Amino acid sequence: MKNKKNILISSKDSELSELLYECLSDFNVKYLDLSKIDVNSHESYNEIFKGVNIYIHLCHGGFNHSDTMKMIDYHTRITYDILFAAGKENVDKVFAISTLDLFKNLESNLTVTENWELNYPASEIDLLCANLAENVCKEFARDKVFEVINLRLGNIQKKDKSYLSKTELKNKFLKLVNFDNDEFEKAKAAQNEQFVSARKKGPNWINLHLQDSFEGQKYLTSKIKSLLDPEVKI
Repeated sequence: MKNKKNILISSKDSELSELLYECLSDFNVKYLDLSKIDVNSHESYNEIFKGVNIYIHLCHGGFNHSDTMKMIDYHTRITYDILFAAGKENVDKVFAISTLDLFKNLESNLTVTENWELNYPASEIDLLCANLAENVCKEFARDKVFEVINLRLGNIQKKDKSYLSKTELKNKFLKLVNFDNDEFEKAKAAQNEQFVSARKKGPNWINLHLQDSFEGQKYLTSKIKSLLDPEVKI
């Protein structure tokens, strides 16, 4: 592949991070190793983003710890410091990898669109942290530091109403990674919610749902289908 993109993934040693690594086998991919970073030094963070084109931050399914406060600290303060460094080093695009489980407790008869938002209770710490990390990523998008694609994934472990096969994940994720900013603008031109380069005026955040399509699926995936195939109307 000519001019391979350099991609950094936020976490290692999780099923999801390994799966994303496999999806990106045609790129130059490495993991962010927090053990080699002085968390009190911005320069230490900046160094890891030199030459990075795309950063993939796992808001869910990445960092995990039995200590609730360490979980919250990672998904807020440390996430902020990481993204701040990404902005300083002019990373082109950020993927926030979240989860459709944020909406799992809603009534079963509801069909959830990409525009839905929830504030999650502290009783489920992993989902609270996913929600917090999404919000941190969104602030950088609002400040036009870089584009953020908030990709909420279905269940890759079992076949339920939000099932996401590895084949579907790889297919759609690769297309998103390969899109450049101009292609995003063209693909979104016919939609009400435009996704515009951070170097121009306009929103720089988009929610996308990704799960397999089948009768009875709980989460709508119209937006990602329309984005990747402009002929599809939402």
